[in-house]
Amino acid sequence: MNKYLLTFAVSVFSVGFLSACSSEPESYTTDFLSENEDVRSTVLEDCKANKQSDENCKNANEAEAKSQVKSLEDRMNQ
Repeated sequence: MNKYLLTFAVSVFSVGFLSACSSEPESYTTDFLSENEDVRSTVLEDCKANKQSDENCKNANEAEAKSQVKSLEDRMNQ
């Protein structure tokens, strides 16, 4: 009986430990990335190195495009 209890305890501990080790990158919205240029540039660099989720890369690229359009509009309105 103790052998089964020990095996069960080790299994539960192993699953808990492995779950804590696998961390997904934080998920960012396009709006957040539009407002936070430093985070956006970090995410874009991570995308080039394949270290971000597809969604974060998509949102960062959209935020970058919006930022560039806004910059162009600002220059045209001067």
